[in-house]
Amino acid sequence: SLIVIVGITGYIASHTGLQALKAGYRVRGTVRSLDKAEQLRAAYAKEGADVSAETLTFVILDDLMSEAQFEAAFAGADGVIHPAVPDLRQEGVVDKIIQSTVIPLRAAAKVGIKRFVLSGTLVAIVMPGNPTIPTDRLITDQDWNEAGLQAYLHATEEEKKSPYYFLHVYTAGKILAERAAWKFVETEHPPFEFTVVIPSMNWGPTLMGNAPSSLEWLSDLLKGTATPLSLPPHYIVDVRDDGKLHVLALSAPEAVGKRIWAAAEPVGWNVVLALLRKHYPDLPIPEDTPASPIDPCPWRIDNSVSTKMLGG
Repeated sequence: SLIVIVGITGYIASHTGLQALKAGYRVRGTVRSLDKAEQLRAAYAKEGADVSAETLTFVILDDLMSEAQFEAAFAGADGVIHPAVPDLRQEGVVDKIIQSTVIPLRAAAKVGIKRFVLSGTLVAIVMPGNPTIPTDRLITDQDWNEAGLQAYLHATEEEKKSPYYFLHVYTAGKILAERAAWKFVETEHPPFEFTVVIPSMNWGPTLMGNAPSSLEWLSDLLKGTATPLSLPPHYIVDVRDDGKLHVLALSAPEAVGKRIWAAAEPVGWNVVLALLRKHYPDLPIPEDTPASPIDPCPWRIDNSVSTKMLGG
């Protein structure tokens, strides 16, 4: 089958494309410009994937608000994987996240896509570091991060100045966008089956370019230029497993109509720091963080569906 991966040069999307090619799909990747397209083709070839012109193609999609561009990109395809988000630094980003989710759903319905896989986010379900979350309750795909949404909706002007307010903006945008997507599927009855993959913090190799945002803290830490461990620890996933889950969701019957976790295990910062000291003994790795009931991450999540899809 021919599938479309939106924003294929992104961190998760690039691994998703590689896994799709290895699984035997023909892949059409959307890019903002063709500058990175051939870099990605070369990276895939290095990984042993078939990157012939019949197997891997690229199409320009430089406006996530353009239904016409999405229709053109999706034409003739059977499946869509959509991990892309708009520039999070712009004004009105919450509405743009919502629109950049619903617009491609409309386009996919028009052109007859059969399966649509959307990337969600862990913070749409649980806010890292929230001390009110019971540690003895299993967090499932039915949970929503209402506290994070309310923190955005009722933020004071002073709270909006905090560097953490950005996380509330992103959280609210992804929650409202995913809810809008489920409502679209429920009310519009599109021809495609729908799945949302919920990634946690992605760690793992980059196929091309600089370190992605989810690894910037590590890059800065090794350079001794930042102390990013104020972020509460939560769940991690190998980006290669995340990419594979997105691809498996195109065909797995158990994924239809579900939110599935791309989350492998909880992490603790002191465990990470110990590993870094072991492997980089000559670098100025910081001392351990103070003891905390939420470090390592104490929550339990139900990732049984994704574990089964990955084979263990």
